[in-house]
Amino acid sequence: MPEPARSDDRALQDALIRLLADTPFRDALYALGQAELPDGVPPEHAAILCATDPERVRRFARFLARHYYYERVVHFFRYSRALARWTGRSPEQVLRSPAFDELLPRAVLGSVETARAVVDLVERHLGEATSAPPYFADLRRYEGTQMLLEAGPRVWRDTAPAPRVHARALLVRSDSAVVVDFEWDLPGLLPELRALARVGATAPPTGRRAPTRLVIARSPRGRITVLRWTPALEPLLDSLDGERELADVATAAGVAPAEIVEVAAALVEAGVLHVT
Repeated sequence: MPEPARSDDRALQDALIRLLADTPFRDALYALGQAELPDGVPPEHAAILCATDPERVRRFARFLARHYYYERVVHFFRYSRALARWTGRSPEQVLRSPAFDELLPRAVLGSVETARAVVDLVERHLGEATSAPPYFADLRRYEGTQMLLEAGPRVWRDTAPAPRVHARALLVRSDSAVVVDFEWDLPGLLPELRALARVGATAPPTGRRAPTRLVIARSPRGRITVLRWTPALEPLLDSLDGERELADVATAAGVAPAEIVEVAAALVEAGVLHVT
């Protein structure tokens, strides 16, 4: 009998996490109580949740939201943050703004919708800088795309084996992969931005203006990968339509099947491709 108890404990834990992370769910629960349970919450769990102090829960939930998005903004907009001494704008400043406060009553931590709203706030805030380097718009878009892709459901625990990529596999481009065009060579610029703190620079790097196309993808577990869109990658992704086997794609491209299987397996792991 211990297994059902563990399962019930886990369900209650998930409900408590949702109470703190999902504002519309929390508001509905406190408004409806046990008279009309939202989203199939078991009565015994609803009784526990409703017994909590609504105002204390809301204050703690707001604290968690600020901390959650502080970590993400600082991580994904770290290059813009490194330029703050010249732009006069740090991305995390938006988390103390009235605009972010207005977002909290509808925030769902980890959701695509809330991530998009936060990214929009950060990009608008940074976009108002009057002394930014010319590549700053590209940089903001690069960082915002990654933060937005990172949001949403992911695999936390998965005992199922990973999809096996073989010569007869059918693959398509994943919905969690986007191709983005930039005016500046960001892959060449980013190492210089990372070095700013170490070298004590007195001016931001100049960068190199060169059309650059990147593939930005999220793996099922939420890891972000960035790849250059190369002449070899473009025909491969265009050929994988979910109907042609990898072996046929390899034959048409004039490469060994084993070689294309190896490349495809790496792209599946990165989240660029999906096995149908």
